[in-house]
Amino acid sequence: MKENLSPKVKALYEAVLELIAENVDVRDVKVSDITSRAGIGKGTAYEYFSNKEELIGSALLYHIDQICSHVMSDIGRMEDFSEIIHYLLLCMDREISKRDCLIQFIQMVTDNGPISQLLRDKIKSDSQICMPQELIDQVLQTGIRQGKINSRLPFPYMRLAVMSKILMYAFYIAMNEGRETCDRQQMHQLLCEGLLRELG
Repeated sequence: MKENLSPKVKALYEAVLELIAENVDVRDVKVSDITSRAGIGKGTAYEYFSNKEELIGSALLYHIDQICSHVMSDIGRMEDFSEIIHYLLLCMDREISKRDCLIQFIQMVTDNGPISQLLRDKIKSDSQICMPQELIDQVLQTGIRQGKINSRLPFPYMRLAVMSKILMYAFYIAMNEGRETCDRQQMHQLLCEGLLRELG
């Protein structure tokens, strides 16, 4: 995704992310809420985006792209499948603890609202956006190279197995933060062992 954002666009994106961090449902915010938070005039937003949905969708995609690109760079230097899974779960812990946009992003991609449709269209049309699926594919390819994953399994099934475990872990942490009955490190280990059994 494009790195060279104008300062005003970056301020708008940061305003959206701040609102999300405060647990505001961005579907309910107005453009003026975002521009006020960004410290720019409302009309400026319309110089870059045609509507609120495009602004919010672009901010979410930019943020997800930044996270995924960073994580992909890190796991590209790792050689062990288990180490990579543990690292992905630690990243999930960090993002969830920041009250990040991940949960809202997942909800918006899967609902039928206007932001959801815009997100899906942008993901399909912009091949430069780094998405979680690319991370998972890189993880799986490492596991196959190491012989820890059965290469005869259909790749879409392998991807689904990893993604479902990671997503359910994200929801578990988000919904039970501070009340988990299982230590996170222990949960990481159990998830990793479960994936190795399922895919090995």
